[in-house]
Amino acid sequence: MENVLFIFAGIPVYSYGFMLGLGLIFGSLLACREGRRRGLDQNLVFNWFVQVTVVFLVVGRVAFVFSLHRWRMFTYPWVLLTGFQVDEVAGIIGAVIYGTYLLFHSFPRPMAFLDSLAPSVALIQSLANLGSNVFGRQTNVPWAVRLGYFTLHPTPLYAAIVYYLIFAVLWRFRRQTRFDGQLIIGFVTLSSASQWFLLRYREMSAVSWNPLLYLLPAIAFGALWVWLYVQAPLLPLSKRRGQGPLLGWLLSIFGVALTMTLVFFWRFG
Repeated sequence: MENVLFIFAGIPVYSYGFMLGLGLIFGSLLACREGRRRGLDQNLVFNWFVQVTVVFLVVGRVAFVFSLHRWRMFTYPWVLLTGFQVDEVAGIIGAVIYGTYLLFHSFPRPMAFLDSLAPSVALIQSLANLGSNVFGRQTNVPWAVRLGYFTLHPTPLYAAIVYYLIFAVLWRFRRQTRFDGQLIIGFVTLSSASQWFLLRYREMSAVSWNPLLYLLPAIAFGALWVWLYVQAPLLPLSKRRGQGPLLGWLLSIFGVALTMTLVFFWRFG
């Protein structure tokens, strides 16, 4: 992920950090907007977002530095401030644990809050993937990324487009929910299925996750979503007609995907 996007005031700005930052900004704004529409306290939503982001960065940074220096990290802790790399897995685990605690401590309707958050999470993942440099396995497709003698699948671009599509679906149907949890369960289902699909383009190793870890949650949460959707009462006719033109929606997705493709390959031009 060490790709310098531009230099600002003599400081290198890395593509992954920049795109992740954009995702967090836009994601927090959308989450606050959706939380307000669902009758949630906007300040609580924003504070949750900020605190969970801080936990992700702190835990991820500590875990990354610890993996390099082990217990010597406590001898010279200033190394925590000498870089920006984070351990994503550790950061996500810490953020999920702390976010879950805040979720049940601060919100009387946790699933309604998670529904307001689901589109934002998909958008954040889309933009973060757009800035990533973790490429896939070797290939000879015309759009492969060339690194030295290797031509690799641009898996970050695939993931960015897939997660934007998930965001677009969740955003389009956010006003037509029939039960609390419809959007977040749908996100988990689509995200798990997408990760299982993307595995075929990624470089596999001995420490790679088993594909069943993505496929089984997709099936389980998909079945749960269908069961809850069938059991939930029908929406009023006025809400069922509240969507915009399908063609315009599809064209907007195509336009964003094309823009993402141009930006991604511009970075390596």
